[in-house]
Amino acid sequence: MRKAIIIITTIVSIGCNSPTDKEKELTKRADVAKTEDSSSPVTEMSIGDQDDEGWGADIRLSIGEIIRSDTSVVYKVKSLYKMKSIGFDLSLPTAKPQNENALAQILTIKSSGEISDNFLKVLSELYKQEIDSTKRFIKSARIAFIDLNEFSKRQFGKEPVNKSEAKEIKIFFEGNTSDYYAELYLNINEKEHWLELKEKDESYRDQVIKFLATR
Repeated sequence: MRKAIIIITTIVSIGCNSPTDKEKELTKRADVAKTEDSSSPVTEMSIGDQDDEGWGADIRLSIGEIIRSDTSVVYKVKSLYKMKSIGFDLSLPTAKPQNENALAQILTIKSSGEISDNFLKVLSELYKQEIDSTKRFIKSARIAFIDLNEFSKRQFGKEPVNKSEAKEIKIFFEGNTSDYYAELYLNINEKEHWLELKEKDESYRDQVIKFLATR
């Protein structure tokens, strides 16, 4: 009899502690709020002035959505250019490298479909590079990068003098041959929801397009 009472008490206890459908829904919503930022309006892509520090083809695109997880943050880049949508997905790791002395990390760039193909064509126009009309934006690629702020702290023991709110990194496009090597600067401002691609050297234009086009 005593054993039966214990079993019944246990069942009642479990039933009382089990979350209701409403509680489950509230928990689900809370989890989403932790991992996904609110979306931001899509804006027109801006192009740097040739008189600026860049080469006249530095661009700024809007970030439509930011999605976070325990290991990465995904920027869903989307802008407008001449009435067409352009963009791509960019994923950066949030975890520190296993090797504390390692400066380089790996980001992933992915196609968002037609808008990424549009972006490839626009970039090739700005870079004045001919591209086969059948070429498509690469489906997915892993690219080495260095966080310039972290690099400055490790090398000089202090933050850069002109540090801004944007995350400033340098990315390295590397392929099997020297034809697929190039560098670009990448700035990301989460607060204002924009991403910038700035040229390291005008001579890298051909390699950047070759890397981003489906091979």
